[in-house]
Amino acid sequence: MSPFDISVQEAQSFEGGFFRFTTIGGPIRLVRFSDSSRGANGRLGRFWLYGSEVAEILSAGPSGKHLVKEVSQRWAVCDDWGDKGLVWFMDVPRGQAIPACWGATKFQPKVSAAEQDRGGRVTRRSYAGGSIQLIIPVSDTGRNPDPWLTSLISGPVASDKLVTSADRYLAA
Repeated sequence: MSPFDISVQEAQSFEGGFFRFTTIGGPIRLVRFSDSSRGANGRLGRFWLYGSEVAEILSAGPSGKHLVKEVSQRWAVCDDWGDKGLVWFMDVPRGQAIPACWGATKFQPKVSAAEQDRGGRVTRRSYAGGSIQLIIPVSDTGRNPDPWLTSLISGPVASDKLVTSADRYLAA
């Protein structure tokens, strides 16, 4: 599999602008959080996380609020990008591989610059980032969905339900 296009904004989300293209072989479960108001369109986002890292967070915290806070902190997800109320799963089957772009997330302000420019909430606080993020070309940069990659996605599950049933959704 060859590299795919990523946007300037996606490239800038990596610490130091450093990222690599790779393939991820199955079996593996990836996870994506989306805004609850996006509904089914939330599955088409390109930013994904390793399910094992989300399971690690859940082993240390008892609530949905804790989960959302940790996801925001580790993957530097600005508050105005959504409530992270829905969780999607991508299961790569044994013997299959998907293209990915990976690297460590760089810090981000708690409120995006675009939101602040529009007169929204202003803050000097940031989320640290540092965890590995994956860009998966579920849709291309023109927002055209990839039928095979979208066929691997299930969900959504409410973030709160993931907290109370982590073994059901994230067991290896």
